Amino acid sequence: MKQTLKLFLLGLLTAGAMTGCDKAKEEATTTTAAQTAAQTAAQVEAPVTAAQTAAQTAAQTAAQAPDKELFIKAAFEVTCVRAKVADTETQKAILTEVFARYGFTEESFGLAETALAAETTVQEAIKAKMEACTPELAAKLKEAGADAAGTTAAAGDTKVVKKPAKPAVAAGKYKGAVSGGGLEDASIEITVKDDMTIYAKFAGKREGKKVIIPMKGSIAKDGAFDLSGDKGPNKISATGRIKENTATGKITGTINAKGLSVTFNAKS
Repeated sequence: MKQTLKLFLLGLLTAGAMTGCDKAKEEATTTTAAQTAAQTAAQVEAPVTAAQTAAQTAAQTAAQAPDKELFIKAAFEVTCVRAKVADTETQKAILTEVFARYGFTEESFGLAETALAAETTVQEAIKAKMEACTPELAAKLKEAGADAAGTTAAAGDTKVVKKPAKPAVAAGKYKGAVSGGGLEDASIEITVKDDMTIYAKFAGKREGKKVIIPMKGSIAKDGAFDLSGDKGPNKISATGRIKENTATGKITGTINAKGLSVTFNAKS
């Protein structure tokens, strides 16, 4: 009887032990499966997260990268204002308009400056534009960009340079014969200088007496001239016009106490 009871109790203990082992094994298996699932999920999720992060970084970089063309225009204007406007408050007011014109703030422009500082083509482009920078242009940048302000400045500064009217008279000497009025071997020589001063000399004979009379006077832009001169009792004047290398006119006055009125034609 005792022996039978011992066997029965031993059987119960063995069964309990086996049940405990099975539960422990089952829990261990469940734990291992959960861990494996978590690791697998992590391994699947990790590459996706890395790819997304890379994409987001690229997008942010692209969004922050300044437009080079706009930056060059803005940088030229900023550099010009800083170089040509001495008053701090005026400079600040102009720069505020420049930044806004090209979609920058002072801070974002500074970041763009740093980002593009090493780009030779950008720096060369700004340097080339600076040749057009003047105090007048810098002052106008508060109202308009360099393209418009430069055009306005150029238009305002352009002076209409009128070429001096070409005189109708060519500088030089005009010589011709004078006939009539009892004159012999008479001639007139008219000299026009580059500064449009005019001189003349009348020479000839009347009643066998040689006469030389110097004259001087004035000449208009259209070639009209007026000359006069005297020598002793003899006094004459000459009026006429020089045109197409020919001087034509009339001499009046007195020579040897007699009146004189003759015409002449002299060529250069």
